[in-house]
Amino acid sequence: MFCTRLIRQFKCFKIRQLHTTFVKNENKPVTETPKAKTETPKAANISQAEKEAIEFVSGETLHTLSNLDKRILVWVKRFPSMDQVPKQVSIRTIQLAHTKARIKVCFYMMAFAIIGSILAVISGKRDVAAGKNIITERQKWYDKVKEQARKEAEMAEKKEK
Repeated sequence: MFCTRLIRQFKCFKIRQLHTTFVKNENKPVTETPKAKTETPKAANISQAEKEAIEFVSGETLHTLSNLDKRILVWVKRFPSMDQVPKQVSIRTIQLAHTKARIKVCFYMMAFAIIGSILAVISGKRDVAAGKNIITERQKWYDKVKEQARKEAEMAEKKEK
């Protein structure tokens, strides 16, 4: 069972390899064949929309953008504004934009971490100068809780009498 699944996967891999070979060779010029010479004049007068449709079918695969994707493309300066972002872009374009955005976010997170650690050190030094530390704060809290418990016990004794 396991072996047959592996064989299927390798067969699919070979098919994918063959497909990528076709895609790589798509942009190479093709010599004219006798069929191309006998085309009707209507085929030569293809409208711009039909040409774009043909390019869409034979070109790169396109990715339909969400609102977040559009914002990312503008944020990484791939497009100047949200209005100028098309409805679909190539997968390569959106992958590069996501990579750049991921790197920017990492840089911002590193900067915030450094700033946060510096602020923590400054705060700690102020507390040490003021004589505060965890042990004294904890002891004060315990004393406060014990005092409240003692007062509540006294109030309960007074109400019983």
